[in-house]
Amino acid sequence: MKLLKSIMLGSVLTILPLTVTLPAAARPAVTIDFGNVAVGYRDGYRDQNHRYHPWARNQAQAYRTKYRDNYRDMTHDRDKSWNH
Repeated sequence: MKLLKSIMLGSVLTILPLTVTLPAAARPAVTIDFGNVAVGYRDGYRDQNHRYHPWARNQAQAYRTKYRDNYRDMTHDRDKSWNH
């Protein structure tokens, strides 16, 4: 009986750490780097090599707030100043 209890306790102690999730503060943070953005639009941005990329979630608002001078309030396909 003692052997059975020991085996059960050992298996619980082995499995338990695998089921615990990390608190939000311990999870890796997602950072946004706008260093390669040449100009931002409502729907995405053009990088320094003139390639278009759609924004990831909430990036448009963050970019517009921080880099107001490089943001154009239009979709990228309406901007005629870029050579397509």
